[in-house]
Amino acid sequence: MSEVTLPNSWANPPISDCCDLNPKLDKSQFADGQLVHFVPMPAVEALTNKVDVSATRTFAEVKKGYTPFVSGDVLFAKITPCMENGKMVVVPELPHGLAFGSTEFHVIRPRGGLDPLWFFYFVSSRPYRSNAEHNMTGAVGQRRVPIDFIARSLIPLPPLAEQKRIVAKIEELFSELEAGEESLRVARRQLGVYRQSLLKQAFEGKLTARWRTQNPAKFESPAQLLARIQSARQARYEEQLKKWASREESDNRPKQAKPRSPLPPSPLDEEVLARLPALPHGWTWAKMEDTCDVVRGGSPRPAGDPMYYDGDIPFLKVADLTRVEGPYVDNYTSTIKPAGLQKTRYVEPPVLLISNSGATLGVPRICRIAATFNDGVAAFLDLDPESHRFFYYFWTSKTEALRNIDQGAAQPNLNTDLLKTYPVPVCSLPEQQEIVRLLDEQFEVIERNEREIDGALRKSEALRQAILQKAFTGRLVPQSPADEPASTLLARLRAERQKAKS
Repeated sequence: MSEVTLPNSWANPPISDCCDLNPKLDKSQFADGQLVHFVPMPAVEALTNKVDVSATRTFAEVKKGYTPFVSGDVLFAKITPCMENGKMVVVPELPHGLAFGSTEFHVIRPRGGLDPLWFFYFVSSRPYRSNAEHNMTGAVGQRRVPIDFIARSLIPLPPLAEQKRIVAKIEELFSELEAGEESLRVARRQLGVYRQSLLKQAFEGKLTARWRTQNPAKFESPAQLLARIQSARQARYEEQLKKWASREESDNRPKQAKPRSPLPPSPLDEEVLARLPALPHGWTWAKMEDTCDVVRGGSPRPAGDPMYYDGDIPFLKVADLTRVEGPYVDNYTSTIKPAGLQKTRYVEPPVLLISNSGATLGVPRICRIAATFNDGVAAFLDLDPESHRFFYYFWTSKTEALRNIDQGAAQPNLNTDLLKTYPVPVCSLPEQQEIVRLLDEQFEVIERNEREIDGALRKSEALRQAILQKAFTGRLVPQSPADEPASTLLARLRAERQKAKS
C-alpha cells in the first residue's frame, strides 16, 4: 500500500500510530465471580466478520492464560492456519462488557473514533494476509504473525468522515455480493443433496426400474446370483493361486501374499435383514465378504525408519485416497523398501480401497497402480473387476453413515470385521453396469454445475478484493474538501498519546 499514490487528504501511518496493540487490562477492577464472555478460536468465522460471544465464564477462570478484549476491538488470529483462513473480526457489543479469548489472537484497538471496520477490512484483505504469512515466525505447523509486523504495517488512512463513507459503501456492496453468494451456496448444497438422492435410488433399485422392465431376461434369482459370484470368485482364486505358485525368484516385482480360498456365503442375521429396505426382483442382500476378501493394510514400524521407508515401492496412505477427486487413485507420496514388505500388504491393480481410520474414513478409491498400503486403508481383494465401479459408488453412498458409527474409540476407525459383514445390495452385472452408466452420466452434470458455481464464487471473491483495493486507494467514494485531513487527526492522536504518557 505504501507504493500507491493516495489522495492528498489521506495519510499512510504505521498501524501502531493509530491503534493500541494487545492493550493491557487492569484486572483489579474485576471481581473473580463476575461473568465475562469467552471466545475460543472456533467461535470466529473466517472472512465473515461474525463471532459467537454467547459463551461465558467467570473472571477467575480466564484472568490468567487468555487474551482480554472489549467491544470495537479487532481480533486478528495470528497462528497458522487460522490467519491464512482469515479469522479476523470486530468484537460486537458485549452485554457483560468484557471478553476473553484464545492467546492466539492479537488485539487491535483503534483510537480517536477511528472505525474498527476500516482496520478489519484492511488486515483481513487477501494482500495483507499474504504479506503477513511471509512474515510469520516459529516452527512449521506452529508459525505465528509477530505483533511487531502489525505494528509497523503501513495502513492507508482517509479522513475520518471519508473513512465512515467508505466503510458504509463497502458494507453496502458486500451485502449485495453476500446475497448472491448465499444463493450460489444454496444451489451447491442442493446439488449435494441430489447426489445423495441419486445414490440412494441407485442402491434401492429405483434408478434402473425402467431398465428392468426392458431387460427381463437378464435377471437371476438371489440363489443364482450368489452362486455365480461364488463360482467366479473360485475361478479367480484358482487362477491367482497358479500365478502365485509359478512366480519365479527372478521376477523383480514384490511377491504377493498367498491367495485365500473364498469361503461360502453365509446368510445375514434376520434382525439385520428386517432393518434393511426391500429390494426389487433380481436383487439380494449379502455381506461384503460374500463378494470379496476384505483385508486391512499394514504400516512398517517405527514410522519413517530408513530400514523400511524411502525405497521404490509405492506406499499408499489415507491422504493419497482423500486428496484426489473421482473414482481413481494413481499417485502416491510415500514409498517403502523391500524390507518393509513383510509388514504391509502388496496388491496388483485394479483393487478397490477404502480409508478406514481418521476423520476422513469411508472414502473409496479404485487403485490403478501396483502398491502397498498402510493400516489406515482397507482393500476389497478378489472383487470382480467389473463390479469395482458399482461398489465404489455404493461405498461413496455410505461415507457419512460409516463416519457416524460409534465404535467407542477416540480415533475414528472402521473395524475390518464391520466392513466384512456390512450388508450390500447385489444385482446382476448388466444391471450394475447400467447403474454405473446412469450415475456417471448424472454425476458429470452435477460436477459441471458445481464447477460453474465454484467459478462464480471465485469471481465474487475477486470482486470483493477489487472493491477493497479501490477502497484503500481512495477510488471507492469521492473526497470532500470539507473533511478534516488525516494528518490533522494523526497529530491529535499523537498528542493525546503523549499526554497520557506524561
